[in-house]
Amino acid sequence: MIIITGAAGFIGSALVAYFNEKKIYDAVLVDNFDTPFRFRNLAWKHYAKTISRDELKPFIADNQEDIKAIIHLGAKSGYIHDGWAEQKIEALELHQFLWNFSVKNQSSFIYASTGSVYGDGELGFSDDDTTTFQLKPSHPYAQIRVEIDKWSLSQNETPPFWAGLRMSNVFGPNEYHKMSNASIIYKAYNEIISYNTMRLFASDRKEYENGGVKRDFIYVKDIVKIIYFFIENLPESGIYNIATGKSESFISIITSIFKELRLAPRFEFEPISPALKDSFPYDVELPIDKLISTGYNQGITPTYDAIKEYLEKYLMKGEFY
Repeated sequence: MIIITGAAGFIGSALVAYFNEKKIYDAVLVDNFDTPFRFRNLAWKHYAKTISRDELKPFIADNQEDIKAIIHLGAKSGYIHDGWAEQKIEALELHQFLWNFSVKNQSSFIYASTGSVYGDGELGFSDDDTTTFQLKPSHPYAQIRVEIDKWSLSQNETPPFWAGLRMSNVFGPNEYHKMSNASIIYKAYNEIISYNTMRLFASDRKEYENGGVKRDFIYVKDIVKIIYFFIENLPESGIYNIATGKSESFISIITSIFKELRLAPRFEFEPISPALKDSFPYDVELPIDKLISTGYNQGITPTYDAIKEYLEKYLMKGEFY
């Protein structure tokens, strides 16, 4: 049995789909099944059962002998409000509970971190332990994730295998419910369809002006393949950048979408807000040497190939993965 938290969300539901392709049908899906999108993401997928977040701890207690692995993807990203400190405590406590259970039960444990822990990139983007303990991101969500990463690295007792996945700029099918937190690819597709133009940041730095800001984009199907590889192969435990290892500019990405839609590129540029300017990273490229060193040899889908598939197979047809 594999437990997946956040299973009705973007990456979680894609993971269930990939597990089904690998003939894994005994996953227990944990989420708050209180909105229609959560069931749309899971339509036609096969799994053992669904349980609410409130049922997670008693379920684990009653089924511990059957639990092979826990994949903890449940997290609230993108929020900034007065209650974030309490949510930090809640997130850390749940992480610690699942970690300590995995230690005791000798289960594998994989959890979602984020590439935003690197903040403005002043310290680089290395997933080595030394860099992790130096990171001090400004965004509350990233602060929560890096504290969880630091806590995990500090433990003397660990699960037989554990991995923290630093994912950033993930895009692909099943992200349709994420609204403002959806990928730039999804937002661009809808904006271009609606207005035949796309708005981008105009940087005050010459080398990044007019949409030149760069990010390391990764397709959700690569994320789930890597998770499956970790579960099956149990390489060295630790924190891993999960990315392509190559940054691409926003304007290049969006131009490729115009091309797929057979439209001439049209852009409008607006200044980066003062609130973001001081901590805004202009070029994010996450090295994946550590991931490659595990023996993962399935490659990473080139960004533009992934965008083409996303548009043609999913967005243009309104399909889910």
